[in-house]
Amino acid sequence: MALVLRHQTPQQFAVRLRARFRAADRREAARIATWIMDRLDAGDITDAQMRAVFGLTLAQWSALKTRLTAMRTAYRAIEAARGE
Repeated sequence: MALVLRHQTPQQFAVRLRARFRAADRREAARIATWIMDRLDAGDITDAQMRAVFGLTLAQWSALKTRLTAMRTAYRAIEAARGE
């Protein structure tokens, strides 16, 4: 699903996303990481765009992307957990 913004520009959204991720608690950070990685996988945003949002070098973005992927995996495991 393409990202459709109605009340803000993509740049404004990116600034707000970065600020929210920076201030997020553990669960919220994992939820945002999942959203980011899902948008990257869908092609709605690019690595270059996210790297610019976070203000990172290529190596720093690669390291962050690895952590975001791990967060998404953990978040999905928790969301799928059921008691027995």
